[in-house]
Amino acid sequence: METLLFLAEAHSEVESGFGLNLDIFETNLINLTLLVGILVYFGKPVLSKILTERRSKIAEQIQAVEQKQKQAEVTLAKEQKKLEEAKVIAAKIRSEATTNAQKARETILAQGEKEVQRLKEVAGKDLSSEQEKAIAQLRERVVGLALERTRSQMENVLNDDVQRKLIDSSIAKLGG
Repeated sequence: METLLFLAEAHSEVESGFGLNLDIFETNLINLTLLVGILVYFGKPVLSKILTERRSKIAEQIQAVEQKQKQAEVTLAKEQKKLEEAKVIAAKIRSEATTNAQKARETILAQGEKEVQRLKEVAGKDLSSEQEKAIAQLRERVVGLALERTRSQMENVLNDDVQRKLIDSSIAKLGG
């Protein structure tokens, strides 16, 4: 056996290449084995504990994020519902304003017609040409008044304050 070792060493020295040193004491193979064994024996519980703690922290963080996501989804659904309700209210206010404007227009036109009839009766005493002029002027006036009153009522119904109140109430509802 010693001869083989000697030949292997001699051969490696001659070629200056790779050689095998099979001497256990010279290569510290026992010391390295003991060191690795001690590290595995004592390091395994510590490493396991560190990895377990890290795993539990990650799991807790994931659960917290999932819970926040669910809360955000619930809040989003509530706020979207409030937004839809605000849109319905706004549409209702617009339709009511349109209805009120139409009623005001009809009332003004009815009053204008009554006034035209009255003026026709009074103007019957005048000449026919003057009567036609008066009727034409009255019609223009009635149309102008109707348009002006309708416009003013529309401005009163849909003025900046009403719009601002609608927006503020919608924001308040959305805000909680």
